[in-house]
Amino acid sequence: MLATSTGLTQARERRAENPDSLIANTLPADTLAVEAQKPKPTRLTPLPMDSLPHIHPRDAKGRITDYTVAPGVTWHYDKPKPFEWAYHIPRDLGQFPGFAFRKENKETLIELAAGSVALWVADQAIIDWSQDFGKFIGLKAASTQKTLIHIPFSVGSANLPFEFNVPDNLNSTFYFLGDGWTHLTVASSFWIYGGIKKDNRALRTSSQLGEAIFSTGLVVQTMKRLTGRQSPYVATKDRGEWHLFPSYNTYQNFVPNYDAFPTGHLATAMATVTVIAENYPEYHFIRPVGYGLMGLLGYSMLNNGVHWASDYPVGIALGYAFAKIAVRNGRTRVEQPESTDPAAHGTGFQVLPHPKPWYRRGLFSPYTYGPFTGASWSLRL
Repeated sequence: MLATSTGLTQARERRAENPDSLIANTLPADTLAVEAQKPKPTRLTPLPMDSLPHIHPRDAKGRITDYTVAPGVTWHYDKPKPFEWAYHIPRDLGQFPGFAFRKENKETLIELAAGSVALWVADQAIIDWSQDFGKFIGLKAASTQKTLIHIPFSVGSANLPFEFNVPDNLNSTFYFLGDGWTHLTVASSFWIYGGIKKDNRALRTSSQLGEAIFSTGLVVQTMKRLTGRQSPYVATKDRGEWHLFPSYNTYQNFVPNYDAFPTGHLATAMATVTVIAENYPEYHFIRPVGYGLMGLLGYSMLNNGVHWASDYPVGIALGYAFAKIAVRNGRTRVEQPESTDPAAHGTGFQVLPHPKPWYRRGLFSPYTYGPFTGASWSLRL
C-alpha cells in the first residue's frame, strides 16, 4: 500500500513538471503526429534598454555621446572644447555661400525674394493694421524696459554699454523674446545641464547656439549698415527711406534711421529654435512652441514700429541657414550595420527620383505633449 501511494505521488509530480505528457498519453497517434508538425510559438526576447530611442547609454568615461532619436537614427556628439563656438564662426561664415546658394535652393531663393518684394509693397498697410489692432485690444505700442544693470563701456567713439534690462509691459515682453539676454540664457542653460549630467548633446547644443547666433548677427549687422533702411517709427515717408551705404558715424549717430533691414531679433530667434529642434528631434513640440513665440515677437515689432514686415523673410532665412550649418558641423551620424539579407540591397536598374519642389519638401510631424495635440511642419532645404 505504501509503494502504491509513492508511485501515485511521483506520477503527479511528473505530470506537474511536464503537462504535455498527460496530453500525449490521452491523444491518438495520428493526432500527435499532426501536433508535432505544427511550429512551436517563438518566445519574444525583450530588447536591451540601451537600444530604445529614449535611452542613451554612457560611454566608458561616464559621458553620454551617442543618441538614438528614432529607429535606425543615431547621432554621435563629441564634447566641445572651451570657446570652440567662437573660432568656428569664421568657418561657418565661409561655408554659408556654398550652403545657401546651392543649385537645389534656386526655387527657395526666388520665393524668398518674391515674398520680400510682395511684403514691401504692402508694408505700410501691414504696419497700420498691426498698430490699429494693438490699440483695439489695449496693447501698448511702446517697448519700454527697466534697466537693472548698467556698466558703461566704449570703443573709440562707439558706446557699447553692458546693460541688463527687463520689460515692463506685455508688448515689451513679446519683444524681449528676441533680446540677446534671452538667447544667452537658453544657451547657458544647455551648458549648465550638459556639464552636470555629462551630456555631450546638451553641451554641443550650447556651443552650436553660440556660433549660430553670433554668425547670424555678423551678417545681419553688415546688411543693416549696407542698406540703411528707416525703422517705421522714425520713417519720413510710407515704407521708409533707404540710405544705402551710410558712413559709420552717420549710422552710429542715429541708428533707428538705418537699421531696419533685415530683422536681427527674428534671425536670432530662428537660429535658436532650429538648433534645438535639430538636436532634439524626438521632442516634437519644440518647433510649434518656438514658431508660436516667434509669431508673438514678430507682431510686437510691427506694433512698436521697430520693423517692417518685409524685413522678416531674409532675417529668418539667415538664422535658419547658420543654425543648419552649425548643427551639420557639430555631430556625426552613426552608421548602422548593413543587412546580410541579399534582398535588402536590391538588383537591377534604378530610376533616381526627381527633386521635389520647395513646397513639397516639408516634414509634417504630429505630436502629443501632455494635454496638447497638434502637428508641426518644417521646411527641409
